[in-house]
Amino acid sequence: MGLSSRRRVIGWIGAAGVLVSTGAAVAGTGHSHAAPNGGQIRDIGAYEVELVAKGADLVLYLVDAQEKKVDAAGFSAKAVVLAKGNEQKTVALAPAGDNRLSGRMDFTVEGKLRATVTLTAPSGEAGKGRFSLDAAR
Repeated sequence: MGLSSRRRVIGWIGAAGVLVSTGAAVAGTGHSHAAPNGGQIRDIGAYEVELVAKGADLVLYLVDAQEKKVDAAGFSAKAVVLAKGNEQKTVALAPAGDNRLSGRMDFTVEGKLRATVTLTAPSGEAGKGRFSLDAAR
C-alpha cells in the first residue's frame, strides 16, 4: 500500500471515529448523576426533566442547567404514552406545586412505560423528550 493510500485509510478511520463519538453523545442522556426521584432524566430545551411513573400517576420534575428547581407554574406538558395493545394515549400534565407537573393515566401499560413528552414553557414550546422506564404499578 502506498503512502497516499495509507493516508486515505487513516483519514477514513479518523472520520469514522468522529461520527461514532458524535453519535454516542447524541444518543446518550448526557447525565452523570442518578435521577433523584427514581425516574428517567432527559434534556428538553433549556430544562432537565425527570419523568416518574407511580401507579396511574405521571410526574414530570423540572430543573435548570444548574440543577436548580424551576417553578412549574405557567408550564404545561403532554405525554403520548404507548398503552396496552400498542395504542397511543395522551396524558395532560399540569402544574402540581413546586417544580412538578402531573397527570393521571386512565389506561393500562404493558411492560416498560414508553412516552414522548412535549414540554411547553410560559414563553412557548421548549421541546420534546422520549422516555422508556419501569413503572411502579
